[in-house]
Amino acid sequence: MVSRKRKNIKLIICTLILLCVFSVSSAAGIYETVAQNSFGETVQRVQIRLRELDYFYFKPTGNYKGMTVNSVIKFQMREGLPVDGTAGEQTQTILFSARALRATIPDSVHIPIGPSLQGTQEIKGSLVRWDTIKTELIVGKSYRVMDYNTGKVFYMTYTGGTNHAEMECTTAEDMAKFLSVFGGVVNYSKRPVVIGVNGKDVAASLYGFPHGTDTIKDNDMDGHTCMFFQGSTSHVGGIADVEHQRQIYVAAGA
Repeated sequence: MVSRKRKNIKLIICTLILLCVFSVSSAAGIYETVAQNSFGETVQRVQIRLRELDYFYFKPTGNYKGMTVNSVIKFQMREGLPVDGTAGEQTQTILFSARALRATIPDSVHIPIGPSLQGTQEIKGSLVRWDTIKTELIVGKSYRVMDYNTGKVFYMTYTGGTNHAEMECTTAEDMAKFLSVFGGVVNYSKRPVVIGVNGKDVAASLYGFPHGTDTIKDNDMDGHTCMFFQGSTSHVGGIADVEHQRQIYVAAGA
């Protein structure tokens, strides 16, 4: 009887050891070190994330060449990391975190970020999580969007989205209003907005740079843009965007 118990205990211990080894190996796989001449999906993910943070301005190819190396060096310098141009575990851990710092913008560069809030805004949005609002949004339907800072209203059509909403201006007139709240030109800034969904006002954050797939013609918008809600995340690694989150709280009057 005692011998059987000891065998069972040994079996449990061996199983736990194997599980630990498997867990460590799996975790280590997330941080596949990539460097000069590396190729593959990890390189592409690194390039996409660097582009999101304004360190990389080229199409993600999956090839780790000079432009990617230089972008990683700039990121490492910005974060105070060892500077070697290699994206190892330490660099990727910070790169794919919500606390990753965006590239610094020279003082000589003027970015039109649109009008700021003057006074107070009476209409405020409710904080509704993305996994809830996603079930209520209908692909192809146009929704009323109010820029929180100016009160200007325009319409945007929901075209889909997995981690956040992908939106396109419904008409060219709506695109003109979109541009006006972003300072007259498309740019990388994010603004607090209130969108009407099923009779309720919902707090959101709207990105000012259209990109990617374009499904609506003759609306003067080249591509779609992103709208984040409470709990929305980036396309890359399911990362929260602190800038969008800040604007969502502004739209909620927080």
